[in-house]
Amino acid sequence: MDQAGRLAAALDCQDFEHDDETQWRVQQPKKARPLRARSEMPTPKNLSPKKRKLVAGVVGLAAFGGVGFFAFTSPWLWSATHPARDVADGGPANLENGKLMFIAGDCATCHATTNQKDHLKLGGGRSFDTAFGRFYMPNISPDPKDGIGNWTLAQFTKAVREGVGPADVMPDGKNLYPAFPYTSYQRMSANDVRDMFAYIKTLEPLPGKAPDHDLKFPYSLRRGIGVWRLAFLDGRPIENQSVATKPATNASAQHELVARGRYLVEAAGHCAECHSPRAFTGAIKAGMHYGGGPTPDGKGYFPNISQDETGIKFWAANSVVNYLKSGISPLNKTAGGDMAEVIANTSQLPINELRAMAAYLKTAPGVDKPAPGQPEPNLTPQIVMIPLQQHNVVLPISDATAVGKADSVYVVNTKPFHLDEAGFGTKGGEAGKLLATARLKVLERKNNLLKVKLEGWQVDGVQSAIFGMQGQRMMVGVLDEAAIEKLERGQKVASQSGPAWSPVSLTVWIDNTGLNTGLADMWSYSSSLYNSSCGTCHSLPEPHHYLANQWIGNLGAMRRYTSLTTDQYRLLLGYLQNHAQDVHAAEASAK
Repeated sequence: MDQAGRLAAALDCQDFEHDDETQWRVQQPKKARPLRARSEMPTPKNLSPKKRKLVAGVVGLAAFGGVGFFAFTSPWLWSATHPARDVADGGPANLENGKLMFIAGDCATCHATTNQKDHLKLGGGRSFDTAFGRFYMPNISPDPKDGIGNWTLAQFTKAVREGVGPADVMPDGKNLYPAFPYTSYQRMSANDVRDMFAYIKTLEPLPGKAPDHDLKFPYSLRRGIGVWRLAFLDGRPIENQSVATKPATNASAQHELVARGRYLVEAAGHCAECHSPRAFTGAIKAGMHYGGGPTPDGKGYFPNISQDETGIKFWAANSVVNYLKSGISPLNKTAGGDMAEVIANTSQLPINELRAMAAYLKTAPGVDKPAPGQPEPNLTPQIVMIPLQQHNVVLPISDATAVGKADSVYVVNTKPFHLDEAGFGTKGGEAGKLLATARLKVLERKNNLLKVKLEGWQVDGVQSAIFGMQGQRMMVGVLDEAAIEKLERGQKVASQSGPAWSPVSLTVWIDNTGLNTGLADMWSYSSSLYNSSCGTCHSLPEPHHYLANQWIGNLGAMRRYTSLTTDQYRLLLGYLQNHAQDVHAAEASAK
């Protein structure tokens, strides 16, 4: 065999490598790893009978559980276990009635496109914070891609009355979260739903989808809502839906008026959804309809509107009508917050519909449930003195460990500062104070001391104060002469409507107490404080109903009537100013 033949034979059966001399060197074959006998492999066949039964049982149980879960949560199961409902007649839709149902149903409040004033643009996007997480309201405009433009009447009716949207992944449909109040809308008639759907289809189609809900586990498992629907959606209609065309003059007419009011309040108006307390399941507590309860985010309170002394028993029916029309209560309080948005809708309803709603509400059973901080009514002839309550003020302060790791911190307690660390412990060493909500960048740490940098703005003519935002009197620090000398100033910004403003920064030393590492925690605390203090006497406006500088006078004038500490007052003012109309608008335009 020649050299080429021998090389080919070597290549055919052996490993090889190339050496530096460009000569082929044949390697010895590697020792092959012995194959494991097939009989030694851990297959079900060579398991003991007992183990094979165990494996088969586990696999079977998992399969049965999976099939059972999807069957038990299926919208088809709910439909199969509940009687069929009425369907719309064959006549044309009544657009006037559809608009009335749309308004009574408060649809625009949730589904209108955010950051614009036209409530007939139903692009969605509004968010609601709840104990279960954050819900985003979907686009229900007639847009065929992002809205409900391609939905059929049957699909819309199923969504409104059964809480099931058109199928996306699973063929049996998409379970809808009861943040959409189909537990009340289920009472609506098929004709009213048809008319509402036809009216929505006349509105402007708007592209764009809302973000997906951001919910905690296990609430993020949408499929599990099927179990909730089985437990809490009864599917029962309200039979009498007659329209009250004139004030009641006899018992029969009064009965008709109340029946119409019941339909509007319990079905389209879904008043109980807000004005009732809920169990941990999210369902309204039995026997507590209209007894009032916390807002979904836990920061506010919906009042008791039942016929009890702790509710609106003292309201006359005409007072209820006036409130739904004007938003002004018998105590001359103006509706605020979420209720102001509801009034924007009820004020558009015909007066006879409002009379019907008032007549029904006056028949609602009383629920003895005082609002937080409200005492039980004294129904005895004796004079009862309400004891003064002593309370310890707990501020939203982070622990030392969290402060020790944070790159930035926020002031909670009004804090003195020093220009150097040697100033601590010496009389007269303070050079000014930092006020609540001031943001500080942490530069250095020494034991329990922090070297921090405060950035803000100064307006011409006012050197002793630092403000948190250009053009706004949102004070975050006050300075003495020594601190003023240490200020670092940026280029002055001229203003067409007032004095110029300059960006400034100041590096100081503080201790590590009275600070928070998360701005959201402070806003949550201040929002609750706003509801529990100001809300005792007032129907609260939203913070963005006023300008930042208007809140200074409004809150200052009312401070004497509260028991707020100085730090609580500063936190509350900072919250309201930072969420004011002009500040919110400025931040939105900056983005």
